[in-house]
Amino acid sequence: LQVYKGLDIITNKVTAEERAQCAHHMLDFVDPLVRTYTVVDFRNKALDRNKLPIVVGGTNYYIESLLWKVLLDTGVSEFM
Repeated sequence: LQVYKGLDIITNKVTAEERAQCAHHMLDFVDPLVRTYTVVDFRNKALDRNKLPIVVGGTNYYIESLLWKVLLDTGVSEFM
């Protein structure tokens, strides 16, 4: 949920002071009133730079999506 803009308090987002200590990525870039953000979107963005992402906290579903591609629903049936 920390990807969503404006949800700082309910997601316990790091403060500006904490962000100044080291680089933070994938925070505050999705407007929740404009679009949805899925686990597939998360995985694609986290892995699109060909660098090892460091994930701290969060839900297991999103973390597991980085480890096991089989968990992703790409909308394409494997039986087609």
